[in-house]
Amino acid sequence: MIVTDVKTHLLELDFKIKIGSMPRFKATGLYINILTDEGIDGWALSHWNLSNAAQKVFIEEALKKMLIRKDPFMTEDIFHTIYTSSNRILFGIPSSTSAIMVACWDIIGKATKQPIYRLLGGRKQKIRAYASMPRGYKPKAAVGAVESTMKPELGGFKAVKLRIGNGLKKDEELIREVRDTFPEIDIMVDANSAYDSVNEALKLANICFKYDITWLEEPIPTDNLNGLAKIRQKSPVEIAGGENDMGIFRFEDVLSKGCFDIIQPDVTRSGGFLQMKKIDAMAEVKGVRCIPHIFGFGHILAANLHFIMSTRCDWCEFPFIPDEYQLLEEPIRAENGIVKALEKPGLGVEINKKMFEDNVLT
Repeated sequence: MIVTDVKTHLLELDFKIKIGSMPRFKATGLYINILTDEGIDGWALSHWNLSNAAQKVFIEEALKKMLIRKDPFMTEDIFHTIYTSSNRILFGIPSSTSAIMVACWDIIGKATKQPIYRLLGGRKQKIRAYASMPRGYKPKAAVGAVESTMKPELGGFKAVKLRIGNGLKKDEELIREVRDTFPEIDIMVDANSAYDSVNEALKLANICFKYDITWLEEPIPTDNLNGLAKIRQKSPVEIAGGENDMGIFRFEDVLSKGCFDIIQPDVTRSGGFLQMKKIDAMAEVKGVRCIPHIFGFGHILAANLHFIMSTRCDWCEFPFIPDEYQLLEEPIRAENGIVKALEKPGLGVEINKKMFEDNVLT
């Protein structure tokens, strides 16, 4: 089997989102479709970001040339070719590289008639999930949003992640309101790198401890490894992060510095399945948990879910967005806060054809 073509499709939905400190942006997605000479194709989704158009050009003008006539089963060879040819030299985009690797594994799963998680070494078939809020809320609105996550028809979640990062006073008001209303649930918080100093971050960590927060995510910019290491050393709650990092070399730096109690690489950002398996193994040796970052449309959730089911990961981040915005023919759902493995071959999901046709730009 060889790769015969690589196609990209840019979709844009008619709504905007605001995540943490990022500017408000339109919900878009860059889908990658790898074709082969045996009629088996693979799909993947490059991670939600502000550079989909740039990634489209990068894939069509650079990565496609590296993939044509490659055997999609030779995933280590493909990653090595892309990494050594584009990383640093051509300013390769991690999300694009990751999507290529995911699409190759979709092909492998379809060709072998197996779901990806089994091919990666299946470890479990269900996982507890937390509802990940798509945006920040004021305290009263946050309570209403959290209450919605608990409805059986919306997943019956028993854990939730809140978006914070609006200053210590406002963050404490939000956390207190939710904790006082829901004393029994697990609450995670994500500051999306909103704070500037170790001192501020430690004050936030103490607030989190006061209200029994499960973990604090990315309190300061995650390029600041020295600062994160200081925070982790003194924080009374677990510190998590790593969603914007790619590859084993970067995560060796992150782990050696002792930045996080929980690393959060993402299959669609951090290099694909095999890089993720290696990153997880490195973390396991150092006694650090690995719980992938997941956010965006359904193909992103599906890819990370397969990784989770093949590893020791003990939580699944579940984007709390309407089912239709997964853009899947059959949305992935949680029941009683539990998500089950996808059992169809490959990624096990199909793009919603009508929404694809209605929203595709190119």
